[in-house]
Parts: sequence; structure tokens; C-alpha cells
Amino acid sequence: MKGSNRTWSALPPALLLTAGCVVVEAPTTEVTGPSTIVLQPASTRMVFLGQTKQFRADVRDAIGQFRRPSITWASSDGSVFTVDDNGLVTAVGDGTAELRATAEGTTATASVTVEQTAANIRVLSGAGQRALAGTALEDPIVVRVVDEGGTPVAGVTVSFTPAEGNGSVSHESVEVDAGGEASTSWTLGGDRLGTQSLGVSVGTVENVVKAFAAPETPIPDLAIEGPLRLVTETPTDLERIEVSVRVANTGDAATPGTFPLALSADGETVETFEVEQLEAGERVELTYVLDPLEAGAHEVAVALDPADEIEEWFEHNNGASTGFSVVRQRVIALGDSVEVSSSTVDEVILFRIDVAEAMQKVLEVRLFGGTGDADLFVQYGVRPGTQYEYECQSGEPETSELCQLVPVRAGSYHVAVHAFSSFGPTTLTVTAVEDPIEPFDIEVRFAGSFSAARQDVIRDAVKRWESVIARGAERVNFGTQGFPGRDCVPDGPLVTGQVDDLLVLVGIDDIDGEGGIAAMGRPCVVRTVRFTRATSTTYLETAVGGIVLDESDLAGLEEDGMLSAVVSQKTAHVLGFGFDGDRLWGRHGLLADPVVDSVAVPDTHFTGPLAIAAFNAAGGTGYAGARVPVENTGGPGFANDHWRESVFGEELMTAVFTSRNPPLSLITIESLADMGYGVDLTQADAYTLPTPGAPAVAARGRPVVRPIRLFERGGLLVKVGPPHGK
Repeated sequence: MKGSNRTWSALPPALLLTAGCVVVEAPTTEVTGPSTIVLQPASTRMVFLGQTKQFRADVRDAIGQFRRPSITWASSDGSVFTVDDNGLVTAVGDGTAELRATAEGTTATASVTVEQTAANIRVLSGAGQRALAGTALEDPIVVRVVDEGGTPVAGVTVSFTPAEGNGSVSHESVEVDAGGEASTSWTLGGDRLGTQSLGVSVGTVENVVKAFAAPETPIPDLAIEGPLRLVTETPTDLERIEVSVRVANTGDAATPGTFPLALSADGETVETFEVEQLEAGERVELTYVLDPLEAGAHEVAVALDPADEIEEWFEHNNGASTGFSVVRQRVIALGDSVEVSSSTVDEVILFRIDVAEAMQKVLEVRLFGGTGDADLFVQYGVRPGTQYEYECQSGEPETSELCQLVPVRAGSYHVAVHAFSSFGPTTLTVTAVEDPIEPFDIEVRFAGSFSAARQDVIRDAVKRWESVIARGAERVNFGTQGFPGRDCVPDGPLVTGQVDDLLVLVGIDDIDGEGGIAAMGRPCVVRTVRFTRATSTTYLETAVGGIVLDESDLAGLEEDGMLSAVVSQKTAHVLGFGFDGDRLWGRHGLLADPVVDSVAVPDTHFTGPLAIAAFNAAGGTGYAGARVPVENTGGPGFANDHWRESVFGEELMTAVFTSRNPPLSLITIESLADMGYGVDLTQADAYTLPTPGAPAVAARGRPVVRPIRLFERGGLLVKVGPPHGK
């Protein structure tokens, strides 16, 4: 075989006859000749000292079979790179050298080039200095040029270039020393105040050094920091528009005693306000209110010192603007009926209902008739950002929708009709009726042994809340498979079929012995609703809850006449009152600054607007802390889950009470309304906030730590969560 290093020794083939076929046996060969070595990669270029590159040597015998012999690696110049016993090359210095791999007497080579390249310019000193405009900085600007691995690069030239109008330098081009360092002196520009910039570069590698140029006589500098912010991102043509702005004095002297800020809409000045004096470096958040604007696109702007009467460093930072859209919202009154339709999928049509006088009635908003699919949403008070945050969410498959809110409150209700598909013509009606279609019913089931007398006391205490909750809830169907009540209370029965509206399971257990925790209550099944195009789930009323009584304390509670009060309080926890465990304050974002450890003592407070108004009406207008104050000491089951005893004294939902009949305040009832329950405000007991610090002692409760099950409308199990804290 011409040109081959292989030598073949052939023997004559033998012919065998097998079943009519001729089989030719392959000749026996004998392999001779040296191995071959191929290095991968064949060459490499390295750009920083300490950089590594792994090489591999493939060794084959004379007929091309892979072999694994011992390989010896070597560098032809150790000042360029080194190599270890496994072929790992490490860059040492600039140059080109040969990598050698030897095995079984054969050597292969690869070229390795090291070209240390600048990758970063570090500012060692001189940045951030302050000097009078037009004067030299006290300290020079010193930089170091390094490669990608952080090793100084020698032999390169650094360019120092001040930005336009930012002064001059003593040396524009400087060759670095052996340590990669270079320096220059910088004289600031005389016609520019504030921050000035000096560019530093080596080829395409750049950095910027900044210094501060101050005026010879200190003066202020008014500035708008950040964008203008609208409190409501998409206001309606019925809503006033709150504009927030951050104003700063970034100069080195105080502003005048007052200075003007002009607020304009669509290029026309609406009003000019006087802002109080700001010291050097001081900032303030300001909010201004515009009257409603017509539906459509608009721009709002603010300008500080619009007449340029104040001498300051810069004028360019005195203004800011933002564009936004105003959407249409129609006013409808109680008793009104309007026709609604839409040919645009996902269009949201807005209405507002203004109520002059509060009534313990039901506000009933209906949508009916027509074709297509429209959904209905109703919210009292402040209009949320999206319809999926409204209190009432009705999403039947056609256009037959109903929302009932109770009581009818003085103020504004917001109505949103969402076109899930094109729909109409559909009729929207708003009325105030005496009773809801369905009242709120509570069923009590007992797990364990309870005497008839005990059952009567417990049942009456639980069902007291039927008169407080004034609106029924969606039925939850557990089917025949059911919900295991033992996940709610010990020995709880299997819950099957429909629950309408609330099922309370009552059990007995050895909680902690006599004198400790007398009872515990919590939600076990919570209704939820999630619309197809919503990004979040809305948590509704509790469907199944559990109350567990401590077997060691039960007789004592009866003897002291406290059983009814304790059970009534735990029923409120079943309804969702509280934050920890599976209660609903957290689900609705109604608790601020919760206690999270035993060290910090935050000002924990409930943020529901209805409860805050009731707190103020009960004597809380002079309270100095955040409202409504929630217990922030005492540990789990005490903090985060009850009204603060030092402020409320003895009220049903404080963690400590001694009275057999602690009052159920309007504050507590309104807190349930903030969670989305329809309530009867006339069921509140007379209550006024006592003097802070009223003493009280009693049983403390905490939630049962068990899984919570969340149900969609119709009873579909959508989540089984782990025990809280697990």
C-alpha cells in the first residue's frame, strides 16, 4: 500500500462451503509502526495572566485504535506558560511557546500565545472630590489597568479626557508603570456646577471619574427626583387625580423660605403652590390633587421655580411630566336601570353609585338579559385597580349576574361590567332591598361526647353570628367523597354533600392541661374564586371551621359561665378573624407590621377602612398609634390574632377577658365587612374604648395547626396546603 506506514503479511484465503454459500475467511494481519498523537486544541490564545486552558491528547495505534498510554506534558518556555501532568496550561507572561505531549516515543506540539490584554480600569484614588468650579482638585486621579484576572497590565497608555465643559488635566496620555498605574491632575470646569466627569480609557476599555464643582458662594439647587406618580394609575372622569412628586434641594445652601411649584395639565397651568424651605440635601414627598379630567389621553407636569427667580446650579432638573389615560365612568342612582353592551372582548365598563344615607338594607346590583357573556363586579369605597380586586365578583357563564352588598353605606359604590365576550344589550339595575335572597346559616356538628346542656350553650354561642352575618354565601358541594373532618377537629366526622353557609365542627382534645389554652378556633375550608383572566385568587367566606375545647378546662368554663363567650370568640376566628395559621387577615392583606419574632415589637395594626372608621367612632380619634391596634406581644395565638388588650380593654376579640359577656363591638363587625362578609351593624353591642392600660386576665387561644383546604365555587378542591409553619 503505497504511502502507508503499515506492513501487511497476507496468507492464502481458505474456501469453505456452507449450505451452498462460499465463506471467505479474513486474512490474519500483524500491526507494526509507531503511535500517533493529536492535540486538542491545536493552538490557543490567552489574554490574562493566570488564565487556564485544558488540552487533551488523543493517542492511536498503527491501525487507528485509541490507546491510553502515559503522557508527558512540557512547556518550551516556562516564562510564557506552565503545564501540569494532566495537560492544564496556565498563562504566565506575554509571548508564544510550544506545548509538547509525548507518549510511547511520539511527540505532538501545539502553539500557545499569551497576550495580556487590558480588561478593566480601576480608580485607586481621587474620585468624588469636591472643589470650587474652575479650580484644581487637591488630590490627583490615580488609576490602575488590570487584565480579566485582575493582574496589572504594563506597557499600555491611559487617556484622560474631561467631558465637554468639565475642565482640563495635566496629562492627557500617560503610559502606565510596572504596576499598571497612571495618574493626572484635574482642574474642574469653571462654567458648570455640580457633578463633572473625567473619562479614562485604554483602547475600548473605559471608566468615568466624577468630582463635584461647587460655586464660590453656596446656592441651592431645586430638583425633581424620579418620575411623577399617580395614586390611581387609570383614573376615571369622575375621580380627582392625586399626583405625587419628590422634591429635593441638591445644592449647598438652603432654598428661600418658600418657593413655587406649578402644576399643569395638558400644557395649561392649573395652580401654583408654595413649597416650604428645604435645607441643603433635604427632600420631601408632596401630593397635589387635580380636579377630574375628561375621558381620554392626558399629560400632567410639575415645574419648580417656573419663573427662574431663584439662582441655582441647574435648571434642567426642575421639571417632570407623565402621560396617562382617563376612562369614562357613569353615575347611576338607586332605582336606576341602564342598558349596557360591548362588542370588544375584555372591555371594562365602569359605573358609580352615590348613596347619601346609610341603611341597614341590601344593595342589590343585577345584570340580566341579552346575549353573550358579561361579568359583574361591585366594590364600596375606593375603586381598586382591577375588577378582580372588587368585593363582589359574579361570573356566571352568560349575562345573569347578581351582587348583594350589605349594609347599604353612605358614600360611593363602584360597578364594573367586564366583557368576557361581546354581549348585550343587557340591563343593569341598582336597588336597595330589605332582605338578601339568602340569609347566612350556620350548622354545628359535635365530635366527641357533649351533654345536651353543653351542646345548647355551644350551639347558641356559635349561631349568635347568624344575626351578625347578613348575607348568605355560595354553597360548597363536597360530594360523596367528602372532606375529612378529622383534619379540622379531633374525631371530626366526614363532611359530605352541600354546606350552606357555614359548618362549624366542635371537638374536645387534651390541648395543654388545666389552666392554659382553653379553646382554639380556625377556618378549615375557605371558599375561593378565580376568574380565567385574573392573575390572583380571591378568598371568600369560610365554609367549614373547627373549634377545639380543652378537656381539662371545659368544666371550669361551664362553672365560671365563660363557655359561651369563649366559643363566641372562637367562632369569629372560624370566620377568619386573625392573621396566623389559616385565618383571613393575611389572605386579604389587612394586617400591617405583624409580629414575626419575639425580639422586635412592631406597631401591629389592622388596616381595613371600615374597622378604622368604627375605631375612630368608638373614641379612637385621639389614639396616637397606627389603627386599628392589634396585639403585638404574648407570642403565637396571642399576637397578630386579637385586638390589643391595652387599648381595647375587655372586648370579645381581645385575647384576655374576664366578663361572661364581653361586648361585641362595631369595630369587630366592621372588620368582618373588611374581609368581605355582609354584616348587620345593628347587632353590635354598646362599646367605647376604655382608658389604655385596663387590666384583664383570661384564657388565651391559638389556631389549630392543620392543613387548610381551599375550594372554588361549586366545590372543586383546588389546593391542600401544608400545616402552617411546616
